[in-house]
Order: sequence, then structure tokens, then C-alpha cells
Amino acid sequence: MNEATPDAAGPTTRERLLQAAIDIAARQGQGAVTYRAVAAEAGVTHGLVRFYFGTRQAMLSEAFEMAARKDAREAGLLTESLDDLGADLVRTITEHGERQILQYEYLLSAVRGTASLEHVVALYDFYADQVGQTLRNARIDDPDGSLAALVFAALDGLVLQHAVYGDPERTERTLARLRDILRPLVADPE
Repeated sequence: MNEATPDAAGPTTRERLLQAAIDIAARQGQGAVTYRAVAAEAGVTHGLVRFYFGTRQAMLSEAFEMAARKDAREAGLLTESLDDLGADLVRTITEHGERQILQYEYLLSAVRGTASLEHVVALYDFYADQVGQTLRNARIDDPDGSLAALVFAALDGLVLQHAVYGDPERTERTLARLRDILRPLVADPE
């Protein structure tokens, strides 16, 4: 079997390596994400890690992207109705807090100039586009995307607050309040 092709048995080697990088970054910070540490975590040689990613920064960038896309998919940012917006956000951030830690740490690195800011912007645009499509599906007018950006900013802030408070009920209440604020914006069907 090709190492890059997933099968029913589990994730590809590349995915295992990226998950190892995410786990290490969550426990010890991005500085601890080295070829050797990722290799040890994943049970492979450090040469294999270098083969897959070339540079440490490339590995961190891919781990960041993998974490962000998984979170967007699992949290329910793209849904058919406003009631489903973020329906699984609390479960996702509670069960996979390591992904949020990596994303925030990578974001800070990008702002400081030690990681790709363009990469962060592209993924933030992806998140906002997901929210924007949900708003369109819910018949909420947002011609310039500013409402989607605002809703995403609120969701992003909720994720950060959840990391601080660790209170799923608080996060769910706040998310429900966000939906309540958006409901009056739903256009009447014609």
C-alpha cells in the first residue's frame, strides 16, 4: 500500500506525522515540534519526517492547515440552517483542544513574522467563507461578507474563551445567544 493513501485501517503516515506535530505543539509549544520529536511520537524515523515535509516550518504549516480544516468540518461552520451553525463546535473544541492550541500559537507566530501570515489569512478566509455560505443558506443578506467576518470573529473568540474557561455550558449558551442575535436578520421567504 502507498504510504500517502488512506485505507480502512487508519490514517496515512503523513496524517499520523501531522497529528503527532499537533499533539506535541499542544503539550509543549511549537518550539518542541522537531523532526525527532515528531518521529518518536509517531513511531517512525526522523528521516521519514524530513522526507515528508522538507522543513520544520512546512510541517507546522501543514499541521496548522489540517487542524483548521478538521475543525471547520467538524464544528459545523457550513450548514443548511442557522440553528445548525456551530452545532458541534463545543464538542469539537472540547475533544480536540490540541488543534485550537496549535492554531492560536501558529497565528501568533505568523503575526510575529516567524510563520506564514498568508497561510493564516487563507485559512481565516476559508472559515469566513464557510460561515458566509451558512448565512446565505439561512437567507441572511451579507453582500460584502462583513457579517460573516463578524460571526467568524465571534466564533473564534468563543473558541479562545473556551480554552480559558473550559466550561462547555457557558460556550453553548453564548453560541445560542449568537444564533438568537442573527435570527431577526433572516429574510422572509418570498
